[in-house]
Amino acid sequence: METENTYKSFNDNKSIEELKYNMLQFKIRLEEEIYENKFYKTLLEASIYKSNTRNLFENIEKFKQEIDTIENEALELLKEINSHSNSITHKIECDDLSCDNFFIESHNALEEKSYKFFIKCSGLKIQLFEYIESVLIS
Repeated sequence: METENTYKSFNDNKSIEELKYNMLQFKIRLEEEIYENKFYKTLLEASIYKSNTRNLFENIEKFKQEIDTIENEALELLKEINSHSNSITHKIECDDLSCDNFFIESHNALEEKSYKFFIKCSGLKIQLFEYIESVLIS
């Protein structure tokens, strides 16, 4: 039986330092993702593909568009993470439970959004790698 890969939050009892650290890790991964996407675009532009491949140009363009979409999503998510990271210190100023709960809920939502984004990225990379492998000049 295969385990379903779903998001689960463990943030309720984390310290401010742990929350900041987690956001920093997401920020680093997003920056790496953006950098990788630049490489993938360069790879797609290279003249390393079998010339008689059916729909080669269309498939390469489709991948480029998907990479652009991922890159734009990454940049937006990076902005959200930066903004949230700056607001983490305000969690200390929360005196009531409702403020604390609101903060944790927004943190969880951003963490889940990041989690789903990285799964989407992995799926695209797998498709891209399989396609490139099938059309490379041997």
